[in-house]
Amino acid sequence: KYNMSPMAVFNGDVLLGSLRPNGNLSVLLCDFTGHGLAAAIGAMPLSQTFYSMVAKGFTIKDIVIELNRKLKEILPVGVFCCATIIDMDFRAKSLEIWNGGMPDNYLYHAESSDFTSIPSRHLALGILSHEKFRANTDVYPMQNGDRFYMWSDGIIEAENLEGEMFGENRLNEIFEENRDANILFEKINDTVNH
Repeated sequence: KYNMSPMAVFNGDVLLGSLRPNGNLSVLLCDFTGHGLAAAIGAMPLSQTFYSMVAKGFTIKDIVIELNRKLKEILPVGVFCCATIIDMDFRAKSLEIWNGGMPDNYLYHAESSDFTSIPSRHLALGILSHEKFRANTDVYPMQNGDRFYMWSDGIIEAENLEGEMFGENRLNEIFEENRDANILFEKINDTVNH
């Protein structure tokens, strides 16, 4: 499931997903700095690179290296791309993840109803040169019924009429108070919208 509600038609939020030749699911969630058309400038080359490389079976390490190289080459100074890319292997029951500058992700464990917080371990795409860029990933075991949640800063920075941000604490409270994964996605959306 996914939900995108950008503030403008042209924006820097990108959500891409594709099946790999081996049946794994690869998903990329990105948030370019800025707003409007300026933030959307990297979306097209990023999308083309992602879909092309996933279809050819490249690893997510190879994909983030190429995405960083391309974005470093084309983006103006001061513009970069926070990103989380995952590869879900349904046969091996594992999740491989690279997170550069995005908020923490959560892995829900169906058996225990607990969550594992998965923090960003890298800088955003388009900042570091090829020589300094690191593409190492983390791998987490998953069981049937487990779920993975990721989001951009749009949830955390959503403001009410008084200008108060939603914040990480409210988001964490939703996860603590709602251990039923069947309603959690809708509960997050409903609470943010409220």
